[in-house]
Amino acid sequence: MRGVILILIVTCGIFGCGGSPTANRSAELNRASTPTANSVQPIVTPTPVALESMPAGQTIERPETVKAVDKRFENGWIWIDPDAQNSPTPYEFKQGKFAMRIPSNKDLYGDNRSAPRLVKAVTGDFQIESRVNFDPTEDYQGAGLLIYVDRINYLRLERSFGGLREGGSGIRMDVRMQDRYESLTTPGEVPTTSKSVELKITRRGNVFTSYWRQNENAEWREIEEFVSTFPNTVLAGVLGCNTSSEIAVVFSNIKLLPQPVTNPLK
Repeated sequence: MRGVILILIVTCGIFGCGGSPTANRSAELNRASTPTANSVQPIVTPTPVALESMPAGQTIERPETVKAVDKRFENGWIWIDPDAQNSPTPYEFKQGKFAMRIPSNKDLYGDNRSAPRLVKAVTGDFQIESRVNFDPTEDYQGAGLLIYVDRINYLRLERSFGGLREGGSGIRMDVRMQDRYESLTTPGEVPTTSKSVELKITRRGNVFTSYWRQNENAEWREIEEFVSTFPNTVLAGVLGCNTSSEIAVVFSNIKLLPQPVTNPLK
């Protein structure tokens, strides 16, 4: 019996007891929040993920805005608050403006996919735009436009503070494709301290192009082009992310439009 106990002790000493280091490291990365400006981008171990179902998409043939009656959104718009049971996001839609107070620890990064969003399934080419009234000052706070396929494939265009690569105050465009998360544009490249900006994303085939401007009288400025492998139908809408103090955002004139025949800047 003493021989058996001795063998077990030696085995644990050599190989270790408990979960494997690789498995534990992968779990830590998946629990991470949107990284801060000084953090190193993690390499996530590929993990099988059950894909989410996609509602039937609508082809955008004419301009449309969000409409709601008593918080019931119409024409296919869907309010999603994944962590509503534990930490609900207060929101209201009034006179064409969609407002929410984003609690802390609401994110769309790693294994934290609790960011509240208002989206609609759209098929084919389209444009989506909105004015974003938002004053982020802590790392990380961001609010803006979302193109969403599933939990491991999405595109974020946000007025933000902090985040991966270069933080600070400005415009950020991040993309996740399977197990790769990348910052395409950072506040260091498109800086602004404006508390109100307009954001736009257009889709033409598999190419998504982002734009921003100070107000409706200014010209749209192109930010970035992203060549995707996204399917023909995606969820398009707005979202809020926050890993710091609670913060308010107001989206006004959220609008879906047909894709113009030519580039909107030419």
